[in-house]
Amino acid sequence: MEFALQGFVSTFADRADSVKRTNQGTVVDGTLTIEAALGGRYLLRRTAEGLSGRYIRGTTLDVPVTLRKS
Repeated sequence: MEFALQGFVSTFADRADSVKRTNQGTVVDGTLTIEAALGGRYLLRRTAEGLSGRYIRGTTLDVPVTLRKS
């Protein structure tokens, strides 16, 4: 995962860790959950266009997201 505006690149590992810049991804019942190194969680499902779902961080941020391969 790469966040261009912040210049932050992270990889996947056994657990999310901001110091090691790692995310954790799991799939259960067709939903991909990504615990992000920068905090928060993506809940995504596959669509014809890519992945779509929500990004949730704490109790104050819950936004729709769509990820497409470019």
